[in-house]
Amino acid sequence: MESLASSIQPEVVPLNVLDTQGSFSNIPFVFFYENKAGEADFMQADLLRDSFYRMLRFFPMLVGHVKSKGFGNVSVVIDPANLNAPDYSEDSSDVHFDELKAAGFRWSAWPEGVATAGPMVKADKKGVIRLINVHVVRLKENSGVMVYFSIPHYVVDGESHMEVMRRWCKIYELMRAGEQDAVDALPGYGFDRAVIKGSLPKERAPLDDETRAGFSDSTYMSEWFSWISPKLRGYILSKVTGRQHAEAHLFHVSAATFESLRTALREHVPGIDDLPVNEILYALVSKTLVQSQILAGYGGKGGATTMIAVVFELRKVLGLDHKDFIGNVLMPKLTLQSTEELGQPTSAETLAQTINANADIVRSVSAPQVGSFVDMVLAQPSAFTRPVVRYLPNKTAISFVYDLMPNMYEADFGYGRPEWVSPIEPFRAHACLLLTPRDPTDGFDVFLTAFPDVMKEVLKNEYWTDVAQLIY
Repeated sequence: MESLASSIQPEVVPLNVLDTQGSFSNIPFVFFYENKAGEADFMQADLLRDSFYRMLRFFPMLVGHVKSKGFGNVSVVIDPANLNAPDYSEDSSDVHFDELKAAGFRWSAWPEGVATAGPMVKADKKGVIRLINVHVVRLKENSGVMVYFSIPHYVVDGESHMEVMRRWCKIYELMRAGEQDAVDALPGYGFDRAVIKGSLPKERAPLDDETRAGFSDSTYMSEWFSWISPKLRGYILSKVTGRQHAEAHLFHVSAATFESLRTALREHVPGIDDLPVNEILYALVSKTLVQSQILAGYGGKGGATTMIAVVFELRKVLGLDHKDFIGNVLMPKLTLQSTEELGQPTSAETLAQTINANADIVRSVSAPQVGSFVDMVLAQPSAFTRPVVRYLPNKTAISFVYDLMPNMYEADFGYGRPEWVSPIEPFRAHACLLLTPRDPTDGFDVFLTAFPDVMKEVLKNEYWTDVAQLIY
């Protein structure tokens, strides 16, 4: 840590609502690496640790402290004399890589205690919110290594999270080859949140009413929630989500299945061949969850609506490369959709109706509309708690991350791609992430969570199970 401290300059990085709106959750993934060649020095522990700390010089925010002055004024304070030490730990396990592989890497086969931070951001036993958590688990007989890698949404989104991992891999490879000069020559990154505002066009397009109201309409509870400390906020949210006892599953939807879906939808959806698979999955997941909620006894009465937050990644929209900016470039659209319509049994016709009804939500995302969103939230720092205070008590609310998470299988330390990459099991209920599968040419993996009684119905939903193959 001393050499790291000497290489870092003091800085205060003000965060904004684009960061704090997602600050309640971590981005936790586990990478599985097999020692296929039986190398004695496979993923050397000392070199992994040294390259990790060398990587942190490129991302000084990860050793800063989250500070809040109330009502949404949050910053990351980087002080070389008081660095926020990362949670980096190492263990060995009596579980062999072959056992994990034979079990299909399902969560129940993992060694205990792999995830050293949960899905929600909270202070550790020392009362500190760590901004990066890593746990390296060496498997029996040096048969492989599991790497748990988690960063809070306070400082990164999925794209930036993966860029940190890629840089660690690159530095490990260069240090292993003795190319220290090449490490020093690697390009740096930008962290200035003003980059986003500078990427916006002059034109503005209107936001939908529900999103505008969701971030503008405050309550005593939302303002109080934005005023309390990040530690207390994290404690409350981790307790609330923990009591959901959400059940999670990972599914795979193949490219061939998507083509079959397109064929079935062709007569009902204009331009179906040009529709991204995200748009089809958004409609299908929404219908599947709502039908399952109704069967499990949640909602569904006349006139009911389902709250859905659809989260969009904006780098392509704004012309930002993932290497240009490390931070959060996300915009959620908050929607109220008819529970009765979503709850109709899924067929090609009813799925098409939902796709067509969602068209304006997903196809209107543009740089001018993002400009309107950014203008709104930058003027209201406390707005970041308003959606969560509204959504969390609602047992049927759904969150859907629209854009595919970056390819986690690019995290190669020089021994080949990971054999498997997985999110951790515990998570908040009724959430959906779209993941790149091990074969990036073959469709999507879908990480889906729900209350246990709702998930029971999901697993019995014939249309869903015909489309989505259960992995674990």
